[in-house]
Amino acid sequence: MNEKELKRLSRSELLEMLIAQMEENEQLRRELDEIKAERNKKEVILDNAGSIAEAALQLNGVFEAAQAACQQYIDNVRQLNENTEADCTKLKEESREEVERMLAEAEKQRADRVRETESVCAEMIQKAKRESQKYWEDVSGKLEAYYDAHTGLRELLAVSTSGRE
Repeated sequence: MNEKELKRLSRSELLEMLIAQMEENEQLRRELDEIKAERNKKEVILDNAGSIAEAALQLNGVFEAAQAACQQYIDNVRQLNENTEADCTKLKEESREEVERMLAEAEKQRADRVRETESVCAEMIQKAKRESQKYWEDVSGKLEAYYDAHTGLRELLAVSTSGRE
């Protein structure tokens, strides 16, 4: 796992990895202690052994155990790496899906607001038209009344001025 992938992990994931590594490290230490004890035991046996051939045969067991422990450690590290990569891939896909969902939701909200705004604007335009029509009718009525009132006054004035002459 590279440094970039490690930075993407959450604290809990990093702590889980650290705990797993510590447990594995502790297990390997126990195995190493067992191997050392066995080696010491075999050294005593080798000291007691009479021939080089017997010593070589007895040491083979130590080397095989060490090789097995190393192989197990390598296998564990590989498995941990594969698991971490799989988790990272899964998290990346989940994040991508969440972003797409959020974008779709934002687009829906935007479209809803546009429709709502257009509806409100249409209502405002209709209301303004109705109010302007009513105002025009009121003004027209007042103008008609004023004209009618002044037409009668003009006729009175016209009659009164024609009577003086």
